[in-house]
Amino acid sequence: MSKYHTKTPLLISVAGLDIELDLHVEYSVSRYRAATLTQPEEPRSVEIEEIRWLIEDTELPLPDWIDREIADSQGFKAHLLQEAADKDAAAAEDTAEYRREMREVL
Repeated sequence: MSKYHTKTPLLISVAGLDIELDLHVEYSVSRYRAATLTQPEEPRSVEIEEIRWLIEDTELPLPDWIDREIADSQGFKAHLLQEAADKDAAAAEDTAEYRREMREVL
């Protein structure tokens, strides 16, 4: 499993009042495993390890029901999977760029 961290906004609207909080999420993504003769395919999956929320850099306690709603949301998990894929692609490109630069130096 690969570990990731993300910061994403959460907007709460109540009777015309909008409050924006920063969610800090620690999560892991399992690797894709292709089907074999004895094992079925295992798609990538997300495991949320920790959710913290902050307003103006002050951490607030997260009510359990909100934590569960976020952690159980398939849409949020899909968002995290896409973000992890984007981060992996950026890291691979950075590594390739670094190798090209090192070849030019030598």
